[in-house]
Amino acid sequence: MLIRLEVKKSTLSTWMILFFAAVLFITGFYSDFFQAPIDISPEMSRYRSLFQPSQILGVRELILKNNLGTFHFEKSSSNPDTPWMMISPRKLPANSSLVKTILKDLNNVQIRSVHANDPINIANYSLDTASLEVTLINSNDKASTLKFGLINPLDNSTYVSLSDQDAIYHIDNISTTLNTLDLASFVDTRIFTFDLSSVTSIKIYRGQESRNNLNFLAEKNGLNWVGQKNLMLKTEAVKEYLGGLADLRSPLILDRVSEELAKAVEQYLEKPSFLIVVTDNNKNKYTYKISGLVRNLPGVKLEKWQNFIIQPSNREFPYVLNKKVLGAFQRSERRLRSFPVKKLFY
Repeated sequence: MLIRLEVKKSTLSTWMILFFAAVLFITGFYSDFFQAPIDISPEMSRYRSLFQPSQILGVRELILKNNLGTFHFEKSSSNPDTPWMMISPRKLPANSSLVKTILKDLNNVQIRSVHANDPINIANYSLDTASLEVTLINSNDKASTLKFGLINPLDNSTYVSLSDQDAIYHIDNISTTLNTLDLASFVDTRIFTFDLSSVTSIKIYRGQESRNNLNFLAEKNGLNWVGQKNLMLKTEAVKEYLGGLADLRSPLILDRVSEELAKAVEQYLEKPSFLIVVTDNNKNKYTYKISGLVRNLPGVKLEKWQNFIIQPSNREFPYVLNKKVLGAFQRSERRLRSFPVKKLFY
């Protein structure tokens, strides 16, 4: 009796193993047969993108709202050096590279899955309390607002909704951390915004522009750079110098000025200590007036005689810089000169 019972148990366990093996085989075959293809044709892949390229290219205004504020940007056609301007909360040149990065990120967003835009999903994916919104406005004043909801830190994905579409999208999270961007992040604090590769001439005058006041010259002559008296300059040294100017940034922009402050700034710039003139290969001419050291400015907290004002011709507002960077405008041509080998033996 005992032997017969053990045989029955062995047979039962064998059948159970065979049953589970069959289930696993059928399930595996089913999932493999019905799974989505890995390679997606170009015609189909465009439907995985949240935005079409034409939508991003046609954006004229961008509004970003996060926990740190609401920032409104407008595309500017009048100033190629700063193609984006901030118009709110302050009217200032925008960090155009950052705005372009945000638009590029949005253009690359891929949809993982689509969900119904119903109250349950809106609440589950935290879209009813969205702390981050991006509004895109095209040239026809058509606006589309993108709301960001719950973020999944495990796979770096998030859930979003578009104001002009009745759906919730599960997407790959964009690379730029939009929630941490503040006013300082969006303002372009550069003084010299020219394209380094397009510069053909830079002149620095002591005081007003005149031949007698010319203190520094670097001018392109074919593939080479020359200074005063047509003396050859080291190309790499000139590029390094221009790059240093392009890296100068101001901690203080005088964008909100009283009548008294405006008058004081005008007086300081009336007789500049230096005047810089930059010309590019399109014959565009940029001038930069540099004041002497500032004793004080009405309504502005500054150390006496520790700062100066610089007014670029392509910017609406003057900038304040510390006197430590004045050395950049007192560069000697001698340091940039290239001496031919033969001259060393004369």
